[in-house]
Amino acid sequence: MAMTIRTGRLLARRTGLLRASLPLRTSLPLRASPTQIRSLTLPRSFSTTVRSRNDADVFPSLKEGPAAEFLSTYQTTTRIPQTLTEKIVQKYAVGVAKGKVLKSGDYVTLQPHRCMTHDNSWPVALKFMSIGASKIHNPEQIVMTLDHDVQNKSEKNLTKYRQIEEFAKKQGVVFYPAGRGIGHQIMVEEGYAWPGTLAVASDSHSNMYGGVGCLGTPVVRTDAASIWATGKTWWQIPPIAKVTFTGTLPQGVTGKDVIVALCGLFNNDEVLNHAIEFAGSDATLRSLPVDDRLAIANMTTEWGALSGLFPIDSILHGWLRMKATEAA
Repeated sequence: MAMTIRTGRLLARRTGLLRASLPLRTSLPLRASPTQIRSLTLPRSFSTTVRSRNDADVFPSLKEGPAAEFLSTYQTTTRIPQTLTEKIVQKYAVGVAKGKVLKSGDYVTLQPHRCMTHDNSWPVALKFMSIGASKIHNPEQIVMTLDHDVQNKSEKNLTKYRQIEEFAKKQGVVFYPAGRGIGHQIMVEEGYAWPGTLAVASDSHSNMYGGVGCLGTPVVRTDAASIWATGKTWWQIPPIAKVTFTGTLPQGVTGKDVIVALCGLFNNDEVLNHAIEFAGSDATLRSLPVDDRLAIANMTTEWGALSGLFPIDSILHGWLRMKATEAA
């Protein structure tokens, strides 16, 4: 498998597991041509044979409907092209002047579709209360999980876990107790991190959501508290780095191998604080199952990036259909 990275700077050619051909871009971040994604109507069930459960039963996060419409169409409404990252941000930005087309470098106020906190939910709650807040602005926006220190049976940790659960119940927030699963897996497998949406978490590996076409990026605890209180936070749209894969993934090579190689080959801050968008031909992307995409997106954090976004394509559609069929 070969790879091309385009960012706002010159990168030297490297060889190894991956080869990169890296052109010079000195003035502006990469601007991809507008990507038109075919809009699909969400069926009652993704399964073609099983209809025992509807979409909201399989993916509880879809109960409110339109905000998470499957494979939403991101068409640029002006002649100014946008990357997929910019299009998703445009959808979730609030207070933007009419006709303003958002692009890399812009500061925006965001109203993310989801905000996940885990074992740090109680510290976030303390910050939330310290700013005078008492009621979460939009309980459906928030997901709380317990996953980081579940083996710790000390009274101190168990007390914290009880405080988090009681707070979640009082606020009417969805809550996943210890033993239910890793928070990021829950976000993906329960449909909270949904294709074409924007989700944040008070954890650096929220980049993982990009594996299912959801723009995921981390926030600090103070920002999470502000989202609880107001439903909003702020963000500066990062420079965009496009990573193009060519060829196919060899047998025995995993997504983890790919991202570890990327981190090793390009370790001079080439994508530091960038939003990465992965691309490739249909054949190449077919060789990258969603599980591998999730591994790659997850570890873009170790690569120094703020997000790692894969395209919304037929492979993802098929994976979601499979997950829904299994759940049914």
